[in-house]
Amino acid sequence: MRSETSRLEADTPRRKPLAFAVLIVLLGACSSEAMSPPEPEVGQAGAFIAVDSPAGLSLLRTLEAIHIEGDNLIFTTLYDVTPASWDEAREIAKQRTIPIRDTLVTISEGLLAGRSHRVVWFRTLTKEEEDRAR
Repeated sequence: MRSETSRLEADTPRRKPLAFAVLIVLLGACSSEAMSPPEPEVGQAGAFIAVDSPAGLSLLRTLEAIHIEGDNLIFTTLYDVTPASWDEAREIAKQRTIPIRDTLVTISEGLLAGRSHRVVWFRTLTKEEEDRAR
């Protein structure tokens, strides 16, 4: 018994650093930085939405969405731009200042679902943008 106990005690100091290293690696893989953020949805405040129509692409920004009678009404800002592609819409949305055509446009998510559209970018609303929807 003594020899078995002595051998286990002798191995214990070597196992602790190894166990600690494994724990660090596992915790690093579980950190929030390792996870990709969820894709924003059309009704999420701050989402930039490119919408296709016969006149071309339009760029909107979700300010707020509310659920009314089986549909979501989305309060948006309509920008005064006409992107030529989804990628160009994304690049325009990344800009801090974009010319505004209409500060507050309300659209139905149900009607929007019938058109080709994509969330092309997301950025948290500024205080001024939050106030537009109120």
